Amino acid sequence: MKNKQKTVLIPSMLDFHFPLLQYAFCSKKYKAVILDDTEDIVQTGLFYAHNDLCYPCVLIIGQMINALKSGKYDLKNTILLIPQAGDACRGSNYIHMIRHALKKAGYSNIPIISLNFKGLEGENQFSVNPLMVMKAVAAIMYSDILMILKNQIEPYEKTLGETKQYIDKWFLTLENQIKRGKKLSYISIKRNLKRIAEDFKNIQQIEKSTNKIGIVGELYIKYCKLGNSNIESFLREENCEYMVNGFSWYILYYIDTHLTEENKAMGLLFRLALKYLSSLQISVVINLRKNGFRCVSEYKTFKNNAKGKVSFGLKVADGWLISCEVINLIKEGYNKILCIQPFGCMPNHVCGKGMYANLQRQFPNVNIVSVDYDSSGSEINIHNRIKMLIDI
Repeated sequence: MKNKQKTVLIPSMLDFHFPLLQYAFCSKKYKAVILDDTEDIVQTGLFYAHNDLCYPCVLIIGQMINALKSGKYDLKNTILLIPQAGDACRGSNYIHMIRHALKKAGYSNIPIISLNFKGLEGENQFSVNPLMVMKAVAAIMYSDILMILKNQIEPYEKTLGETKQYIDKWFLTLENQIKRGKKLSYISIKRNLKRIAEDFKNIQQIEKSTNKIGIVGELYIKYCKLGNSNIESFLREENCEYMVNGFSWYILYYIDTHLTEENKAMGLLFRLALKYLSSLQISVVINLRKNGFRCVSEYKTFKNNAKGKVSFGLKVADGWLISCEVINLIKEGYNKILCIQPFGCMPNHVCGKGMYANLQRQFPNVNIVSVDYDSSGSEINIHNRIKMLIDI
């Protein structure tokens, strides 16, 4: 597939982050398209995949095959991209299950490539260059601070829709910078983070009684409305202020627990990356708190807050990160914790759900409710379970 720009189809995963993050994949060689179709996704996924697969896999397969069937893309110049963690999570095997589904659907000729940092799928691994990494880092940090600000301000805004106007304004500014590869330096990113936090402080807010809900759980279900039945919209209708922790905490957790143990040379590289990203994350936290907003602590303190309460040996998939987020959200004043995960995700049920009873005993004044999402689950049952937490 040479000499022509390729369309890279990427399944929905990070709803708030992908509008900026997609430009890290764009170049003269690639045009990234984030799939946003939702109609009949589950039915398509179940038709071409086994119903015992974890829910995110079913959704991703359904979304990919529907996109190929849509007629929107030149299939001779289309590539599918799937991020992979590379550990014991079934996400490491998604690419094989997707290939099997594509073959069944008659699209075995469509290349599918892997985005990972563990050396999986060597011949089919997405090639990452330094500019892509710089764009991705900027996009993740900007999206984190904007998401945290949006979730804290929107329930209390005096003028309805004003927070969204600020979000759109900043997205446009940052999109132009990332697309052009401009202002991606460490100093430029820190300067933008400072300006963003100071700007959002100008939004007028009213005093209002709300339920404060902290959301934790498996990565896909936590950040993708396709996986969580648009839980944020439901919570907003129920007069809730909710906190979803930033994606950079997962990135740092992943580097810390999965990559720094690589061979000596690669381990050094990942430790340097950990230090660089941690420093930018500190800027996110400092600027939010300086302007009167809440945020969990930067990664090192975030991890230390859970010492003695969580085993750091639980590092498969989202591992100890979930329990650590619970503890840090409690520390920030969120005493109602909603834990969401896909049914069929065994690492999450062991490392995540398996810790909830222990955490409840350690924090008896906190309410922790767990909700599973599944292709056969009823949205009404999910909402009723969430209402149990809200009404306590």
